[in-house]
Amino acid sequence: MVSFKVSLIDNQEIFPVNSEEVEKEAGLILEYVFKNEKILTDSVLSGYDLTDTTISVDILLTEDDEIRELNTSYRAKNKPTDVLSFALFADSPEKECLPKGEIPLGEVIISVETAKKQADDNKIGLEEEIRFLLCHGILHLLGFTHPDKESLEVLLQIQNEILAAIK
Repeated sequence: MVSFKVSLIDNQEIFPVNSEEVEKEAGLILEYVFKNEKILTDSVLSGYDLTDTTISVDILLTEDDEIRELNTSYRAKNKPTDVLSFALFADSPEKECLPKGEIPLGEVIISVETAKKQADDNKIGLEEEIRFLLCHGILHLLGFTHPDKESLEVLLQIQNEILAAIK
């Protein structure tokens, strides 16, 4: 049976965030993905025996200055963004590189500052926007990408399905 390990660090102090709730929601997102054969089959984990495996995800909640530095360093875009995903497994899915019994998917980094601006613009709560960005980031860790409009629409459909199911 697959299990999940979610680690969260909140190193921003601008907006209060319920870290325990974000960790819980990450776990619910992962549970939904692993119960949904279609999503799992389309992910980078397709074909892996996940029996007695722990799937781990790291989450960092940060401010615009820090995410801007990361966005500049890794994507050559000198501006803050809402979410970055650094996939470990999707970028290197060789079994011999895995710790025994664990698949570290990678890290999702969310700028709470940008998330708050987007939440205000969309007239939703900060928690809902963080949940949206978290789901988006986790899907990237699972190998889902959106290099074009069509693939973005597919990703958003999967994301909306997951978010509707975990509410």
